Amino acid sequence: MSEIGQTVASATGLAVGLQGGDAHRAQRGEPELRRTLGSPSIVFMVLAAAAPLTAATGVLPMSFLFSENFAAPVYFMAATVLLCLFAVGYIALSKYVDNAGAFYAYIGAGLGRVPGNAAAMLALGAYSLAVMALTIYAGPFTSNLVATFTPWTDSPWWLWSVLCCGLLALVGYRNVELSSRVLAVLLILEMAILVVLGTAIFLSGGKEGINPAALSPIEAFGQGSPASGIMWAVLCFVGFEATAVFRSEARDPDRTIPRATYAAAVLIGVLYVFVSLSIVTGAGTDGVGELIAVDPAAVLFALGDQYVGPWFSILVNVFLLGSVFACALSFHNVVARYQLTMGSTGLLPSYVGRVHAAHRVPSNASLVLSVTTLIAIIIAAVLNLDPVLQVFGPLIGILGFAVLTMMAAASIAAVVYFARPQQPRPGIFVRLVAPILATFGLLWVLVMSLTNIEVITGSKIGTVLVIALLIALPLTGVLVSLSQGRRAAPSDVPTAS
Repeated sequence: MSEIGQTVASATGLAVGLQGGDAHRAQRGEPELRRTLGSPSIVFMVLAAAAPLTAATGVLPMSFLFSENFAAPVYFMAATVLLCLFAVGYIALSKYVDNAGAFYAYIGAGLGRVPGNAAAMLALGAYSLAVMALTIYAGPFTSNLVATFTPWTDSPWWLWSVLCCGLLALVGYRNVELSSRVLAVLLILEMAILVVLGTAIFLSGGKEGINPAALSPIEAFGQGSPASGIMWAVLCFVGFEATAVFRSEARDPDRTIPRATYAAAVLIGVLYVFVSLSIVTGAGTDGVGELIAVDPAAVLFALGDQYVGPWFSILVNVFLLGSVFACALSFHNVVARYQLTMGSTGLLPSYVGRVHAAHRVPSNASLVLSVTTLIAIIIAAVLNLDPVLQVFGPLIGILGFAVLTMMAAASIAAVVYFARPQQPRPGIFVRLVAPILATFGLLWVLVMSLTNIEVITGSKIGTVLVIALLIALPLTGVLVSLSQGRRAAPSDVPTAS
């Protein structure tokens, strides 16, 4: 093999070896994943991961607060454009790298096996920690709801977290259609509550009517801190990027995945523009900053009580619990499919790389994640950690930073992959312009996020934990690559000659 051929094989070997994961299983006589998901099902999956109601309650108001600008709806428009630009290169890679490893496969295809494996461990760790964080967070949330509606005022949070973990294990272990149906119902409910609030505000005219200045780019970028506003807006989208992990279960992946990815980004963007515009309309351009400064997490509740009725806050709290569970279930499915791919390529034990014969899903991987989550709940309870401040905040912070990093790396990988002479040549916008613009935009957002890291993680200790894991997780992938050598890729990887 020539030196050029060896270089090409090393850079693309991971992606090629990962192609046709079902084919590898079929050759070994193992069951294949069931290809039943259409675009709507995958959209429900990833929109649930983005947790619109949870984001609208806790993260969206931060765009107003830190930008110090009432024209925050513009920042959500900008975030939608940025993430659609990212999706261009991401989707193009999905067409030529036929694999459900998503970031793992695409970064490996463009940048080589070692960066691909580093991304695999970063993705697996970040998404897994998010499942643990959300499951633990569901505990105190449920405990508070129980205290509100029943005489049981001091139920232990860990009891509800264990029950949540059990439900995740049950649904995640079974066929993917069950997950998609559960997520569809929960997602429709949480989106409905946001639409009801916004509609009530707009029909009433709000405090001063719809002010066109709230949608003015001149207003949005002419004062305050637009960079901070866009940063918080982008963080609200985390989760939409997971469409590609369901590629092996899509009925027609070359059409389903692109449709689902764009649909998810646009639907989330439209919803957040609608919600942010309803907030500024309800509070008024002069009053929105003051309202959010008092308590960002209470904004939707305050506006709901004013424009809908006192019962609205109770309903939001109930649906918020559904949103948290839906988000945990969606990420649970994502982690299981990452484990399946990594188990098939030697990065994880082969046990998690097997498909259940009856359910035709990665049930072993789901079971491993459920057990790990249960252990995390026990550790948090025994150490008497604050489930919100000491667990949820830092672990979710890791997810945000990890996803931004992997999206930027995937955009760079798209440019490198399509620049190789032996690779396909889509149009210049697809292979060059969109990925480059996305790379610069995402790196800018990542840097802005790092400058706000303590706000995102919630504490100095949380910040240290986030930084340590953001280094340790990809480093683990690098060390595995170095220790296994080419064994990290399947033995039947084609090589260039």
